[in-house]
Amino acid sequence: MDQGLLDRHADESRIAGLTMRYARHLAGLRYENLPEEVILKAKTIIRDGVGNQIAASAIAEPAARMVELVRGWGGKPEATVTGYGLKVPAPMAVLCNAMLGHGVELDDAHGSGLIKGGSVIISLAMASAELAGCSGRELVAGVVGAYEIAVRIAKAINPGHRQRGYHTTGTVALLGAAAMATKLLGGDEEQIACAIGLAAMQSAGIQAYLDDSCMAKPFSPGKGAMNGMMAAIMARSGFTGPRKALESREGFLNAFTSRFDAAELVEGLGTRHAIMEVGFKPHAACRYAHGPLDLAQAAYWEDGARLADVERIKVHMSELAIRQASKLPCPNLNVAMGSTQFGIALALALGSNGLRDYWAGFEMPEIHDAAQHRVTLVAEPAFGLGGRQARIEIRLRNGQTIHRESSEPRGEPTNPLSAEELERKFIGMAALTIDDERATELNRTLMDIETLENASIIPGMTVVADGKPALRAA
Repeated sequence: MDQGLLDRHADESRIAGLTMRYARHLAGLRYENLPEEVILKAKTIIRDGVGNQIAASAIAEPAARMVELVRGWGGKPEATVTGYGLKVPAPMAVLCNAMLGHGVELDDAHGSGLIKGGSVIISLAMASAELAGCSGRELVAGVVGAYEIAVRIAKAINPGHRQRGYHTTGTVALLGAAAMATKLLGGDEEQIACAIGLAAMQSAGIQAYLDDSCMAKPFSPGKGAMNGMMAAIMARSGFTGPRKALESREGFLNAFTSRFDAAELVEGLGTRHAIMEVGFKPHAACRYAHGPLDLAQAAYWEDGARLADVERIKVHMSELAIRQASKLPCPNLNVAMGSTQFGIALALALGSNGLRDYWAGFEMPEIHDAAQHRVTLVAEPAFGLGGRQARIEIRLRNGQTIHRESSEPRGEPTNPLSAEELERKFIGMAALTIDDERATELNRTLMDIETLENASIIPGMTVVADGKPALRAA
């Protein structure tokens, strides 16, 4: 037998019973047994996810269109659409909320897993709280467990999964989210395993939007959230699903990648927490654009570079970074936030890449023009297939050239944002739609979520008075 087959058999042996092992792990997770730093990370992620949804409710066009479709469909008022206050069946609510969560390019991200779990996981956490009235402590433990499953699977199947064209946020986040939601709805180990199986059977999401600028990107996590919520509700009602859905010959791992890393799937399960590997995004842009944006902002503030004085800009990135975040032209705001070229031009025009900056910059022709004609992206072999390193060369009209480089973007666990920066990010996002006093109150509530006997109060705190979210005056 050749070495490749031996390795494959060894991997299959290591992951025997994987779906049930994950279900057992999640069923046994208790808030009281989690380390303090894990609890803090989970609460910060919950806050970040809610903040993204609130901000997006004011400006995310794809999500707004989906909200109107869902409003027309109607149905049982089970869960709240963030910002709007519309109450609809839980699968429909999380469809909208996950699209909101992914709609402004500020959701949390895991580097090697190529996954932004918060848009899906936090949407299901909030809907589950409304359905079951679970406590804040239960919510925190559930979120930790959801990330454990989603991040491990994402790391194990990438980059091969991504190379096939799949959008990991859409294909994998629902697996952890469905398991979490089942637990929060009162499901046992068997039902959690069934939910993972039912979610795996619905897993889908390709990145065709990268080759055709459109509104579809946030629909991938939106549909994943909807499918995950359906899987949880079905499993909790007694609808059985395949309890070997991840590891079997006809299962997820064999269907979605040609190679998986068994160690990432199982090593340290129960002793280390994958949620600690998740990073936060300071800029409203594709995560792969963040390294170059950090550098462009530094050039603006520290080197005095201004877009009007720039002759050309050359940005060195990894191959996958260019595939993910090279979008021109930018026909809508969502595409602009996913474009490194537009983000670089914006940073050199305004000095920052927040949501208000993109909102204002999208109306400035000079930024679109510079993005298309003065910014060049260059694949750097030294950065590997999907490295987050970046190098930028800014040639000014006076002949000066500014050189800057970085090994990883700000916000990664090894290059973290401070607690104060993360709080400012949330307040800034929430205050785009709700008033400053309510944003501050919601911040306190989310960071003290373990004190809540019933976490179902949170979605209502995101709703604007008239149910019509809009960008507030600065």
